[in-house]
Amino acid sequence: MKTETLEIFKDTGTEENSGRVISNLNLAIAGISISLFMMNLDTSIVSVGLPTMIKTLKTTFASAQWFVLAYLLVLTALITVAGRIGDIVGKKKLYLAGIAIFTTASLLCGLAGSAALFIAFRALQGLGAALILALSMAIATELTPKKQLGKIMGILSTITALGIASGPTIGGLLLSTFGWQSMFLVNVPFGIVAYLLGYKYVLSPAVKKTISIDWAGIILLALTLSCYCIGITMIEKSGFNNPVVLTLLAITVLGLVAFINLQKRIRHPLINIAIFKNRLISKNLVATVLVYTVIITTVILPPFYLLKAANYSLVQVGLIMSFGPLLTVALSIYAGKIADKYGAKRVMFYAVITIAIGCFCMSTITPAANITGYLWRIGIIALGLNFFKTPNNTVVMEVAAADQRGLLSGFLSLSRILGQITGTTVMGVIFAVLSGVSGAAKTGGSAQSVTYGFDRVFLINAFIAAFAALLIYPKFISQKA
Repeated sequence: MKTETLEIFKDTGTEENSGRVISNLNLAIAGISISLFMMNLDTSIVSVGLPTMIKTLKTTFASAQWFVLAYLLVLTALITVAGRIGDIVGKKKLYLAGIAIFTTASLLCGLAGSAALFIAFRALQGLGAALILALSMAIATELTPKKQLGKIMGILSTITALGIASGPTIGGLLLSTFGWQSMFLVNVPFGIVAYLLGYKYVLSPAVKKTISIDWAGIILLALTLSCYCIGITMIEKSGFNNPVVLTLLAITVLGLVAFINLQKRIRHPLINIAIFKNRLISKNLVATVLVYTVIITTVILPPFYLLKAANYSLVQVGLIMSFGPLLTVALSIYAGKIADKYGAKRVMFYAVITIAIGCFCMSTITPAANITGYLWRIGIIALGLNFFKTPNNTVVMEVAAADQRGLLSGFLSLSRILGQITGTTVMGVIFAVLSGVSGAAKTGGSAQSVTYGFDRVFLINAFIAAFAALLIYPKFISQKA
């Protein structure tokens, strides 16, 4: 990376101080890269340890879903406003706070002795992640010469993908060697190095101006999402007819209506509701939610199938689960080129169809299929996801007005997270009910029932992906508002 960044920044600074400027920029980007790698490593690493953590912390599958959801909820609620707060107090200050919070929370997660404490510390990690994710790209943009910004964004995107891809493999090795706690303690040295590099080399002056922040919208959205996730999670244990479940789901609907009305009335809304009048944008955002509802199940459910039904070791599970993300990393360079050549909408449509086909194939898997049988199925899904992401961003952003690009960029991220929350809760509940792993892990479902639940969830996923493809079928999409 050093050689490339030296070339990228060779035109920066005056002749007498260019060497120092180049060095500072290299080290600043290195710090940002480490923070993004750490955060994305943690996002994917936790899935490998879920079965072991359920047993060690003596909790249930339904409670363990909050190991993922607590993190996603806080990230969802805060990512849309972290940038605005950074403009007020200074991006560097808030970015460093994010690294410090995430690193400290990782240490606390590794020391947690109960599921309740672990969930609380995962929520704290979500706060740190929101600050890192929202501000790291903004800081990199400020530091980088405009004509070289694409290259730096490419480097940071690659680092992000590598973090996600490395999670299952590193997680499996750490889990089998040092225990599940090490999967979170490993973030501490990364965080310390990223903080020191950011503190010394990142330059981001504070902008002293008043910016209106929709705190009411933030709180209302967070409460609505929390009620939704708690209600859905409780269905597995209490059923649909439980008064608490019905109340929480009713509050979810009322909260959503209230949030939409609030966003229409205030001057500086968290989300500009009028943007949904554009059919292309609204259909693609809905499709994004649906696709990521499907994709998250390829992260949270395979460890249960591979461990309980296929009887692979923890190390093997980690290696197997790294295949899909690594395939995505390997193919990511081609997604944009193919979308430019054949049209983003067309490529995105066939990508979602590919995801649907992959999910249908996965719904036929049995332990007799061995590793190869799993890999080619997950490979089809990963191939579809790779050629969905870049065209999806392009289709939405190319029709956005200049003053809406930041909003839509944030909204795409929000749509992905909402899909992950929906998939984690709804598909997790369906899997738990069908497979019998709703109790403690040591008394979980048999190999046959786990396989049955796993297959049925992916059959449902195939229909969800097919519906998403119908939404974005090029013939039915109009760029007119």
